[in-house]
Amino acid sequence: MDSITKENISDFLNKMQEMHSISNIWEKVLNVLRSLQPDISDEALAFFCVYFSRLDDGNICLPLDESLFKKWNEKWEGLLLVENRLEEKEADKLYFEKILKAALPQINEKTLPNLIEEISASPDYSKPFVIDRTEKNERWLFASKYHQAKINIEKCIKEIMGDNSVQTSEEDLKRIIEYFKDNTVSHIELMPEQSEAILRGQAENLIITGGPGTGKTTVVCYLLWELLKKSSFIDYQLYLAAPSGKAAERIHESVAKALSGLSVQEKEKYPEIYDKLDRAKPYTIHRLLSYNPSINGFRYNSENQFDAKSIFIIDEASMIDISLFSSLLEAIPKEARVFILGDKDQLPSVQAGAVLGELLTKKTESVIALTKSNRFNENSEAGRLKNAMQDNEALPSELLSKTNWDEWKVTSIFHIPDNKKNENEGKAKEFPVTTFVPPKKYDEKSKQIDEIITLWSSCFFNTLAEDAKKDLVNYTDSELEDLWKKAIAARILCAERKGIQGVEEINKKISQQIIKSLGDKNLSSDEYFPGQLLMLTKNQKTFCLYNGDSGIVMKNENLMYLMLKKETQGNNTENESDLDKEMKLQGIFKKGSFIFYPLHLLPKESIETAYAITIHKSQGSEYPAILVFLPEQKGHPLLNRQIVYTAITRTSGSTYIYADYDTLEAARQTVIQRDTLIEL
Repeated sequence: MDSITKENISDFLNKMQEMHSISNIWEKVLNVLRSLQPDISDEALAFFCVYFSRLDDGNICLPLDESLFKKWNEKWEGLLLVENRLEEKEADKLYFEKILKAALPQINEKTLPNLIEEISASPDYSKPFVIDRTEKNERWLFASKYHQAKINIEKCIKEIMGDNSVQTSEEDLKRIIEYFKDNTVSHIELMPEQSEAILRGQAENLIITGGPGTGKTTVVCYLLWELLKKSSFIDYQLYLAAPSGKAAERIHESVAKALSGLSVQEKEKYPEIYDKLDRAKPYTIHRLLSYNPSINGFRYNSENQFDAKSIFIIDEASMIDISLFSSLLEAIPKEARVFILGDKDQLPSVQAGAVLGELLTKKTESVIALTKSNRFNENSEAGRLKNAMQDNEALPSELLSKTNWDEWKVTSIFHIPDNKKNENEGKAKEFPVTTFVPPKKYDEKSKQIDEIITLWSSCFFNTLAEDAKKDLVNYTDSELEDLWKKAIAARILCAERKGIQGVEEINKKISQQIIKSLGDKNLSSDEYFPGQLLMLTKNQKTFCLYNGDSGIVMKNENLMYLMLKKETQGNNTENESDLDKEMKLQGIFKKGSFIFYPLHLLPKESIETAYAITIHKSQGSEYPAILVFLPEQKGHPLLNRQIVYTAITRTSGSTYIYADYDTLEAARQTVIQRDTLIEL
C-alpha cells in the first residue's frame, strides 16, 4: 500500500490494529472526525491514528515536525520485534514517513478548522484538538481534554505547593528523632529525611517519594500526629485517597499500623488526635470526588471545591493519570494541606500522563526523597540489583549469578529464606537473587520454562489444592491463617500476557497440572477448584471488591467461595451494619479475619487465575518469593527500567529471574518517557 486513499484508510487502521498499536475504540472516533470535518483527507486521518496510538502509550501530545518520525519508528520497530516481523522494518518506515510527511502540512487550524484550535491566551477548548507551541516555537498537537488537564495541573500545583521556603535546623531534626524514639513501642529511630518531612509538613505541602519500605506512610502518619497537635488543625477534615480501591485500603492499613506503633502513654495523652487518625476513612479518588455517571463528571470540582479546612493524603501518585490528577487538584482549595506520596521509579499510570514524574523533576523544592528501605537489606543481592538498575552505569556483571538451569535443578529447589531465624541470630536479612540464563533455541527454551513453572508450582501452589479440600466449617481460624500465608507466599511475575512466558499460558499450564493431580475427571479446566488463586480484574463496588484484589478458592458444601483477607472494608458508608446485613443476604460471610464471597455472584469475566500476574498488576504487593519472566529482545516495548524495578521490589525474600545479563542491561538502559510538556 503506497498511499492513503478513501478506499484503503480502513486497511491502514487494520494494519495498526493487527500489530496491537491502536485500540479498537479509535475507529469510532475517526468516524466522528469525518462527520465534523467532511473534507478531511485520509492522510490527516492516518495522522490522527498515529496520535491515538501514542496516546495509548501514555503520551498526551505529538510533535508536528520531523522528530515525530523517530518517535514513531522506534515504537513500530518494537512492535515488529514482538511479532517477529523485523524484516518489514524498512518497508514500513518508508510507508509511514510518506503518509506522515503528506499529512503534516494539513494539521493546522486553517486546513481543519472544525477540528483544531491554534492555542491562544484563553483557549475555549470547543474543538477536539489544540496546537500549542513551546518556548522554542515547536508545535505540538494535543487532544483538548489533555491540554486542559495539563494547564490545570500547572496552575493548581503552583497554588497548592507554593514556594516551599521552610528551613529545618539540625537541632529540630534531632528533636523529632528523639521524640518518636521515646514515644513508639519499638523505639523507632527516624532517618534525617523522615524527620525533615515531619518538620516541613507542619508548615507546607509536600511531595514525599521513596521506594518500597522507605516509610512514606509511617512518616505521613507521624507528620499528621504533629500537625494535629496544633489546635488550629484538629478540626480539619482528613482524607486518605488513592487511585484504586486496593491502594486505598493499603494506605488505611499502613496508617493504622503506624498508629499502633505509638506508645500507650502518647495515645492517652492525645486521645482526640488518635481517634481522628484511627477513624480516617480511605477513598478512591473517584469516590472522593463523588463521580456521577449520569453527567460524566464529579460533584467536587473547580466550581465546588472541598472545604478549605481539609487535609489530603494522596498515595500511589505514580498510578494517577493526567485527567484524574487534574480533576483532583482543581477540587482542592489552595488553603488546604496536601501530601502527595509515590515511588518515582515505579511504572507510570496505565492511562495517559506521568504526572508524578513531572512533579519530581520540575517541582524539586517541594520534594522530600526517602532513601533508606526497611524492606530491603541494601547490601543483599536484591538490594544491590535494585540500586544498580536505577544507576546510569552498566550493571556490574558480578551482581548476577548466571545459573544453568539444567545443573541447578538437580541439587536445588525454590525456597523462601528464613529471615526471622537470621534476625534472631543477629544476622542481616537474606534477599538472594538467582538468574537463569535462557537457551537460544525456542524448543529448548519452551521445555525449560515448562520445567521451571512445574517445579515452582510443586514448591508453592500444588499443596494449596490439597490443603483447601475440606469444607469451610471444618477449618479453625488458625488453619485459615496458615492457608492464607501459603497463598501469598509466592507469585510468578510476567511482563507479557501472551506467549510461552506470559501470564495466560503459565496460568493455564499450572491449573491443568493441579487439576490433573486432584484426580477429578469431571473437573474441566474452566471450572473453579479449591485452592485456586484468583484475582479481580474489574471493580465490584457492590461487594467492596476492587481490581487487583486476590484470594483463594474455598468450598462449602456444593458452593465455591473466594476467600480474601480484608483488614478494612473500604466502603465508607455511614451505617456499616446495614451493609453487613445486605452481604449476609447475598451469602457473603466472615470467618476470623477473612471474608468469603460466593463465586456465582462475581462475573466470570471479572476474574482470572493468578498464579502468574503481570508486573503491572503486582504494583503495591509484596511476596516472600517471586519468579520473574522478562522479554529477551532489546527494544521490546515491555523491557524497560521501570518494569524490572517494579518486579524486583515486590519481594520480601527470594528473587528468581529468567533472563540473561544482556536482557537486564537493555532494560536498565530503557527508561519510559512520556510527552506531556507540563511546565512548573
